[in-house]
Amino acid sequence: RPHRLAFTWRQATFTPDQVTSVEVTFQAIGEDTRVTVTHRGWDEIPQEHVARHGFPLQATQGHLANAWRASRAALSARFTPR
Repeated sequence: RPHRLAFTWRQATFTPDQVTSVEVTFQAIGEDTRVTVTHRGWDEIPQEHVARHGFPLQATQGHLANAWRASRAALSARFTPR
């Protein structure tokens, strides 16, 4: 417990009405924990916005997925006993 963490996220360059949401869920799988990150709202951020680097939505989501994977791997490495 808890099994879920959710929050809104705004880049410093977002306008006041631009916001994304992040949901992190934790599921016990035997002695391990599956961590799933869902980051929504990028379809509301214009492609021309600096946060999207001019990429279309699918490419933006791919880059974000890679960044979240790297963050999870770094956390896992830090907290996994050796």
